[in-house]
Amino acid sequence: MAPLKVWSTFSANKDGAAINLRIVDAPESVLEEVINQYMKYYVTEDTTFKAAGVTNNAAAMEELRVPMLKAIKEKGFHTMVCCLDTKDDQIKEILGVSMMVLTSKGDPEPEFDFNTEEMKKLFDIFCELESLYDEAKALNSDRFFSDRGLFVIPEYRGIGVELELLKARRLSCKENGIPVSGAWMTSSDTQKAAESDGWESAFEIKFEELGKKLGVNFDSDPPSVKYMVAKIQ
Repeated sequence: MAPLKVWSTFSANKDGAAINLRIVDAPESVLEEVINQYMKYYVTEDTTFKAAGVTNNAAAMEELRVPMLKAIKEKGFHTMVCCLDTKDDQIKEILGVSMMVLTSKGDPEPEFDFNTEEMKKLFDIFCELESLYDEAKALNSDRFFSDRGLFVIPEYRGIGVELELLKARRLSCKENGIPVSGAWMTSSDTQKAAESDGWESAFEIKFEELGKKLGVNFDSDPPSVKYMVAKIQ
């Protein structure tokens, strides 16, 4: 087995003790667990999924999980995970995840045929955001990474893992010759981490205003959803 691609190693202070962590490309063997954590932590906590009601309907959750598990294994999908930095090079526990998909200008729009009203509403939310700020047009690049989620498990939040995952995204963009990275930031943690890494807000809309447009209620924290970008040097 080839060694895992290591994007960064860093130390953090957790509960008064120093721990060593690393960001690596996720091997195929952990991709199903990545999606399990995505459903457990990202989907259940993200304000857009909650506003659409996805988390309250088991059928909607499954309608999301199945295509995500398929997509994460496809070419062009780039998944990085944070784990403990151990000598044996094994991923014993996934502590944080960054998911992106490599997109090229002119790629056909993916087609979706959802059965649940909650997933249809989620798609409406994403379509509305895209109509307000077109990612592909704004990034003005032939190729770019489109965000598919970034999260950290609760026990490891607040120690800099979000920031390191965003830094790893910069490194991945640089390696792939992509001049800018962008993502919709819907949580306070990711917005703060992005600001710490020098990402700038290119577009912002209050969740209250977005909710009125779509007939849904969003959490009040954070007050706005932001499309944030980082120039790659």
